[in-house]
Formats: sequence, structure tokens, C-alpha cells
Amino acid sequence: MEEKPLRHRSILIETFSALIEFANSRFTLSKWFVKKGDKEAFLKIEVMLLSIAALSVLALLTLDRMPDWLMITVSILLIQRVLEFLVVYSRNFIFGRGRVFTDFRDPIQRGEWLIMMFSLNVLQINLIFSIWYRAISLMNPAAFSQPLSVLDSLYFSVITFLTVGYGDIIPVSTLAKILVLIQSTLTFYTIVIVINGLISIHFIRK
Repeated sequence: MEEKPLRHRSILIETFSALIEFANSRFTLSKWFVKKGDKEAFLKIEVMLLSIAALSVLALLTLDRMPDWLMITVSILLIQRVLEFLVVYSRNFIFGRGRVFTDFRDPIQRGEWLIMMFSLNVLQINLIFSIWYRAISLMNPAAFSQPLSVLDSLYFSVITFLTVGYGDIIPVSTLAKILVLIQSTLTFYTIVIVINGLISIHFIRK
């Protein structure tokens, strides 16, 4: 008689899983925007991500014309997008519970869609951090080694995400340093969890 493998419990894994599921049910736009069983679910998600990317570009270009309260409001609202990035990819690649695993039976199509969505999400993440860097610089010109223009903000965001670190722009204020730490940690998560998951799904064939 074949013995069943033991299932070991972990407080950390179970707690992290519970937090991910809670965040998925409360804080993800895709959960509210696309209903379960919707045949156009993935098309709607693509439109949603492209729309948010376009709005992020618009926000980045017009931050200097916004009053401080509106700039802060936009910055706070964008936290949701980073949380959704973490929640969605954690569910897909750590726990294997994402919608993409239940709706896409074809592994090739699944891999192609995940790579496309990953690209859009990385674009979105870099735009969001560039908005945050630009907002901080506008409210406190001494937050970085130089005041950041629109191009400087986007440049610094991409360079930080890629962990290149040329050193021409340096965070000075506490808030700026914290944001850089968060984006650098997000890069580590992206490389270890997301890219490894994409390679496994797209290139490994049974």
C-alpha cells in the first residue's frame, strides 16, 4: 500500500497565503473589473492595464500643474497598483492559484499571455515609481541630489529597477531612500519569482 506524502505545516507560508488571498479579494482592480467566467476577461485586463499606463503617463506629465493635495491623492491611489502586482504574481507563481492557471489550458498560450502581461506590468511599475519620485522632488527639491524633471524621474525609476546605479542622481531625503529601497526589493522579487515562473511555464514542456 502506497503511503501518502506528509504535508508539513508552516506558520509563515500559511500567514503569507492568507494575506495574499485577503488582498486579492479586497484590493485588486481585476477582481472587481472582471467577473469570474467572463469570456472576455483577459481582453478586459489588457485594456485595463493599457488604460492605467496611459493615465500614469498623463499624471507624470501634469504633476507640476497639480495642487499638492491632488498630487498626494494620486500617489496614494497608485499604491494599489504595486500591491496588485505583488498579489497577482504571488498567487500565480508561488501558490499556483491565479485565474491564468484555471482559464488557460494551453501552456503555450498561457505563457504568451503571462509574458505580455508581465511586460505591461513592468512598464506600469516604472511609471508609478517615476510619478512618486517626481512628486517627492516637486514637494521637496532637496529630496534628491538635483530637482527631477519628467525625464529625470522616468530615467531614475528605470535605472533603479534595473539596479544599474550610475550615481548621477542620488536620493537624499528619508522618503526618497525608502522608495528606492522598495523599488530595489521589488526588482529582486520580479527576478526571482516572476521571471523564473515565466521561464518555467513558457519553456518547460511535459
